[in-house]
Amino acid sequence: MQTRVPVFELQIAQADLDWLDANPTSDREVPVVVVLDGERAPGLVRYRGASTRTLPQKSFKIELDPGYELEDRDHFELLAEWYDSAKLTEKFAVDLYTAMGLPVPRARFTRVKLNGQDNGLYLDMEHVGKDYLKHHAMERNASIYRCGARNCEMTLRYNSAYQQDFEKKTNEDTGREDLDQFLTRLNRTDDADFETKVDRYMNLESYLGNMVADALISNNVIEDSKSYWIHEHTKDRWEYVPWDLNNAQMLFWRTWNPDDPPITNRWPQTFSAYDPWVQRIYEERLVDRPGQQPTWNVINTRIWDHPALRARLLAKLEAALAGPFSEAKANAHIDKLWAVVEPQLAADPYVSREHVARARNFLKQYVRNRAIFLRGLMSTLRAHGSGPLVIREINAGSAGYIELVNRDTLPMMLEGYELTNDLRATTRYRLPTVNLAPGQTVRFMATGNTALGPMHLPFTLSRSGGEVGLFDGKCVSAAGKQLVYSPVDTLYYGPIPYGTVYGRKTPQSEDFERRPLAQ
Repeated sequence: MQTRVPVFELQIAQADLDWLDANPTSDREVPVVVVLDGERAPGLVRYRGASTRTLPQKSFKIELDPGYELEDRDHFELLAEWYDSAKLTEKFAVDLYTAMGLPVPRARFTRVKLNGQDNGLYLDMEHVGKDYLKHHAMERNASIYRCGARNCEMTLRYNSAYQQDFEKKTNEDTGREDLDQFLTRLNRTDDADFETKVDRYMNLESYLGNMVADALISNNVIEDSKSYWIHEHTKDRWEYVPWDLNNAQMLFWRTWNPDDPPITNRWPQTFSAYDPWVQRIYEERLVDRPGQQPTWNVINTRIWDHPALRARLLAKLEAALAGPFSEAKANAHIDKLWAVVEPQLAADPYVSREHVARARNFLKQYVRNRAIFLRGLMSTLRAHGSGPLVIREINAGSAGYIELVNRDTLPMMLEGYELTNDLRATTRYRLPTVNLAPGQTVRFMATGNTALGPMHLPFTLSRSGGEVGLFDGKCVSAAGKQLVYSPVDTLYYGPIPYGTVYGRKTPQSEDFERRPLAQ
């Protein structure tokens, strides 16, 4: 826990400051002199943030001039956290991720003075760049990629109608073949090989922990967090570094009624194809973006679908609930944070006093009720993937098919179910009226030609790899819209050579294998 709150003094010419205030959404930088603990350094500054630049208290992005450093850093992200009633949320989240041993930017409370005037309490969040590599003992020549806007999905391609592509932040002149290869592995590796391959090429242990931490804080808008992926070339290994950890439902919004309770029932399969938030985001953004598709992360989805990885994830969740997110440990840490921020907030010109008075207990109430909610879901989460109707087997190429099996002890009617070879597609093939007895299978031919009959699908399956999804088209959202999340079953597959098929080892199994095509 920090023992003092340093002060960043920013000196900006009045004409330049007036320009920034008149153009807060611009990325144009203006000169600044930064004074920190008596040391001075010139640089460039601009306002930062996606939706916060027009708020009363601005956040700053600073890059010092070449040859200058302060505290062994040349980049600074000073976050105003204006919406957060006591500026506790993101610091608590960073400390939680750190306590869980996860890679995360460092953060500390600081004050900012702007041209001699107190500008309030800020969070000094570590910039993810070359200094991050140095301070976290990573390969100095590692490549840092940042997810593009509204794009942290790890798909093979982004939708340019509403997303931006990855940004390469280091080694910009060396291309992105390594990222493309990594994305291909994530999207075109068989379920059977997925755990082994991702364990080899990424820090899977920390990523599982990150998924747990996201669930603990109710991390909401991860798709727009612009988080980072770092590739250490010598190890040929990738590591995920989260950003925007204040995008969480545990945040005590200063725009709320001060007596409003925390929201603690956020579904824990965060930013996966099983997250109800996917539906909410899709319906909200479709109004302004006709090309909008459902947004969720490939890795998260595949981890929930993989029995061994799901077990590892849930074990970490239980450990976190008994450890750093336990009420005793979390409350003790909240009290320590409060001891740091309370005297600072008393002199902050921007805070809401009424909200500040309730902020510490609000966060404690969140921790208590969130833990109760998550513990109550453990049996449901363990049973993921145990539904009665699943994809039994697929074949690709000209003789491609998708075979379904009824694993229930009762007959099932397929009318209303839908198949797709694109899990984000909002138009899927509605299956005909077929009654499946217990244990019975049925094949739908992936010929791409429905004129051949209702058992023929309007798409084909590529031998080089792809995905298949089964949805229940009878289910709709609260607004009566088609569900674009929560598939009944999914299957990712890699190359399928001629004469082989890919499917479950047994109808009841969640593990997959390649096997010879039955003659």
